[in-house]
Amino acid sequence: MQTTLMTNDLIASDLIQSNLIQSNLIKSDIRELDTFEAPTSHASASVSLPKTADILTDLKTHGWTLLRGYHYDIETFSQLMSRLCQTLTYDPARQNVTSEAQKVDAGTHAIGLHIENGNTPMPPDVIAFFSELSAKKGSQTTICDGHAVYQALSPELKATFSQPMRISRYLPQAIWQNYVATATGRADADQISLDDLEKFITATTSDTLTHHVEPQIDGGVRYVLQIPAIREDNLSGQLAFANTLLGPSFNYEKPEFILANGQHVDDALIDELTQICEKYTQDIAWQNGDVVILDNKRIMHGRRQIDVPLTERKLYIAMGLGIRHGMNHSND
Repeated sequence: MQTTLMTNDLIASDLIQSNLIQSNLIKSDIRELDTFEAPTSHASASVSLPKTADILTDLKTHGWTLLRGYHYDIETFSQLMSRLCQTLTYDPARQNVTSEAQKVDAGTHAIGLHIENGNTPMPPDVIAFFSELSAKKGSQTTICDGHAVYQALSPELKATFSQPMRISRYLPQAIWQNYVATATGRADADQISLDDLEKFITATTSDTLTHHVEPQIDGGVRYVLQIPAIREDNLSGQLAFANTLLGPSFNYEKPEFILANGQHVDDALIDELTQICEKYTQDIAWQNGDVVILDNKRIMHGRRQIDVPLTERKLYIAMGLGIRHGMNHSND
């Protein structure tokens, strides 16, 4: 089985990382996972991980895959993502449970469809969820195929969302400092300056992504990102409606979305998009030990309402940029 990864999003991710290295914002070996070492715990040793090539085939064909019956734990889940992704990424607003995985804690309400960290300049290429303890009622993760949604859009909406959309929101000082520190591998987040932020912005600007900040008197910034709502997926090169227009802002201020023609994204347009997306959305009813892996440039995800105490649900997330052994990945 052979998969060749040469689509624009993967190339863009490589260019961004290269720019960061050349700008001395990160070291070339920071969080790079060039070697694979299996955990030594007894629980992990009993788990037979699926072949990466098989996972890539599912991601290329469907945009996602469900791994059930492998009896994962948090260590083998972390191991799986270390093997799959070139560089792991993190959300500074989440709690780490291992060096690879973070706890998902976004209240109990239903969550709209979105790609992970889609309001940032470096959204992950791949994300994965591990259900250690599955809720017995509610809490289904929803997934929506952005390629199917793209195909269902009218020509007018395709044209609208192919143009860069302006996303603007306020970020407190601690949030933008932590984000830059996490992205560049620095441990001294409180020492990150506006000059460091500007260097990061320069290094992560591309033909399809521009962004800038407007400093505020309290040390926060108004962050403005311009990207299309339609993008190519990571593996098949298909166009997908994959963005955060319908998504939450649990740890951050709700962003303002402005289309290329200067119009705000209003409730009527959100309702229309919600109805289209719902036709291509399905639920994942979690079982203990399940792992779901998503192409974050194609599949949007959300969540149904949680109907049990949060102590009866334990879900973790891992995220990565780049896919390991992207060329001729047939012998893994």
